[in-house]
Amino acid sequence: MKLSSLFLLLPVLFWGISYIAIKVVLRELEPVEMISARFLLAAPTLFIIIKAKRLKIWPVQKKGGLFVASFLVFLHFWVMATGMKETTASNTAWILTTAPIFVAALAWVYLREPFSKHHWIGFIVATFGVVVLTANGSWSNLAWINSRGDVIVLGSCVTWGLYTVATRDITRTVNPLVATFWMTLVAGLVFVPYTLFTSGIGIYLSMQPVTTLSLVFLGVLCLAVSFWLWAEGLSRFTAADVGAYLYIEPLFTMVAAWALLNEAVTVWILTGAAFITMGVYISERKGKVKLVEHDV
Repeated sequence: MKLSSLFLLLPVLFWGISYIAIKVVLRELEPVEMISARFLLAAPTLFIIIKAKRLKIWPVQKKGGLFVASFLVFLHFWVMATGMKETTASNTAWILTTAPIFVAALAWVYLREPFSKHHWIGFIVATFGVVVLTANGSWSNLAWINSRGDVIVLGSCVTWGLYTVATRDITRTVNPLVATFWMTLVAGLVFVPYTLFTSGIGIYLSMQPVTTLSLVFLGVLCLAVSFWLWAEGLSRFTAADVGAYLYIEPLFTMVAAWALLNEAVTVWILTGAAFITMGVYISERKGKVKLVEHDV
């Protein structure tokens, strides 16, 4: 393996394990409490990386857009975490794999970008895979009371699509690392005080050690360091290479969830995962979906 491959492999590994870490943290914290801490940890880490790379933090363009993006990225993380309270880490990882298709669909609606027949085929195939994954061998699982977590996680694919479409102009004019720093900083300045006021600092001081480590992992490695490594990888590899790495992310999650959380791996989960992968593959190869816009 080339050393440069680690720029893509490590973020994918971290993101794959992140769903297990989220499940661990949600045992003690509410979604907004977890996300506030992630932003609080990520912003200074990104600041150090940016300074090390000698990038300019200020002045920054698209200030209004960055403020809107801060809200949207918080909304995305909140919706995803809320759904994860009622579904498995494996299901979450596979469902979020469909995010690029939702990005393409929303770009078609709002930016008038083409949405070809291959996009539609990929969307239908991936949707069928999500249904099979959620049902897990029993159609009664599709009832709202049973599938609510999966449906909410699927909704986070929509929020990621809204975030991606809304920030297209920002990422073309502002360095991605700098943009991410300002988004996490602004969101942190809003939601950290709110969390401390409503929940108090005691919830963090009383956490179990494994919860604390999981939270640091999510804020520092999964959000800050992984985004930096991912940006470095994107500058060194083609879109096809990047896509190949993203396809293995949910596999990391499934294996880790089986080993650490005792989540069952059934034939229905594998079947649904296969259809989801096939649908995303069709959209990416034939419909030119950008897998670099996968949920990070």
